[in-house]
Amino acid sequence: MAVTKALLPLVLQAALVGVLSAQTAPAVFMPSTIYVGAEPTTVNPDWGCGSGSPFSCWNHQLFGVEAYAGVNQVWRQLGVEADARWLNWRGVGSGMKESNYVAGPSYRLIGRRNFTLSADFMAGRGSITLPPADPLGQGSYWIFSPGGRVEQRLTNRYYIRYEYEYQMWPGFTGLKGDHGLTPSGFGVGVTYRLHPTV
Repeated sequence: MAVTKALLPLVLQAALVGVLSAQTAPAVFMPSTIYVGAEPTTVNPDWGCGSGSPFSCWNHQLFGVEAYAGVNQVWRQLGVEADARWLNWRGVGSGMKESNYVAGPSYRLIGRRNFTLSADFMAGRGSITLPPADPLGQGSYWIFSPGGRVEQRLTNRYYIRYEYEYQMWPGFTGLKGDHGLTPSGFGVGVTYRLHPTV
């Protein structure tokens, strides 16, 4: 009887440890990892377009590429990311280009082994080159860039990324945007994680 009383606390403790470890199991699906990636991207530049929607300016949409790098988990669901984007093709008139370099926090709203949904808010510098016939406003500006993205797992290291980004250029002043610019667009690319997902 004394042996049974001594073993009972040990059995209860072992059961409790088993339950607690089961509660933390999903954490193995989202280890902190460094990632890099690239994507083709398209943006409504909000210069010379009737609407700021990313779907309403197809004949003047800017096209380009974006490269990004980040850490998906610095603290809990909070991560950081840095983006560089070069939009050198098409636009309104010949010679229009846009580039931006931003960085900031990202927050994982949903994190699963095969699927993640995240939101971010970045800030940095953007530059715009306007057509020679209407160069007013050309230059570099501080920009703010909220966005959202979905990533879907292909393999343990590779993910497909779908991203939407909305930008605010509050300092821009020109003939076709004297109250700032609000470019918006989307891209689809591939993310490579340096540490594989379990």
